[in-house]
Amino acid sequence: MDTDAQLYEIFRDNPEWISDLMNEPFPEPCIFRSITIKKSERRFDGLVIPINRNKPLRVVEFQFFASSDVYLRAAEERLAAHRLHPGREVEAIIFFATRRLDKRPLPWIHVVKAVYLDEEMVILAQRDPAHPLPKLLAPVFEKSDAKLEADAAKVYQGFGRLKKYSAIRRETLQQIYTSLLLNRLKHKTFQEITAMITSLDITKTRAGKDLIAIGFAEGESRGKARTLLHILQKRLGSLSKSAVAQIERLDYLQLEKLEDCVLDLPDARQLTQWLRGLKKSR
Repeated sequence: MDTDAQLYEIFRDNPEWISDLMNEPFPEPCIFRSITIKKSERRFDGLVIPINRNKPLRVVEFQFFASSDVYLRAAEERLAAHRLHPGREVEAIIFFATRRLDKRPLPWIHVVKAVYLDEEMVILAQRDPAHPLPKLLAPVFEKSDAKLEADAAKVYQGFGRLKKYSAIRRETLQQIYTSLLLNRLKHKTFQEITAMITSLDITKTRAGKDLIAIGFAEGESRGKARTLLHILQKRLGSLSKSAVAQIERLDYLQLEKLEDCVLDLPDARQLTQWLRGLKKSR
């Protein structure tokens, strides 16, 4: 699942949840930002910046697919954060979707921490059953579609009852949750998912209007992806499962880029190279 945008939005509004995932105290107010290292034009997944300058900054990377250089990237980002904030202590943390993605290369495991999100979701839910994060990320980590669908309405409506959060933040959580459901349950239409999560007239809420926009965008993206896959398979023959999966995950703007060059790709190998280049540029 492509979750980068949702993860950034989650932790931008709730930076304290980084500490909750690590079962560490969070005594200081701080902000969470995605920043770009200008020299290399590399973008951090996130940088947690405590207001108290005596507290360490945290470089954050989210890793949901196999990568041979994620530790090196995190170490480089840690160094870059030192340069951006001279005199401040900096930690680097990789949040792997699952332990099997962590290759634990030497010597980088000594300068970068690793956290396994699927395991931490279980621990956090046991430690704090009311914590919103495990429920919010259930579309990413719950193995059973049937259980996910059965729990969806209760979870969605539960976000609306979180009195400690403002109305806007509650609606944002509902929007993120529905977006993740759309990403996970690709066999469901937008209308089926909205019917699954609530019987309310969602068109009258800010979150509902945003979700309708997401639904249209998702529908347009899926339709465009199917059309491009049909064209590519007619021109290039059978595509690998990996290439098909990558194209299905592209957002609307990326699909438009592919549409612009679809007739110029001479073979499946060039398509694979194009997809790799697009992935590196994200």
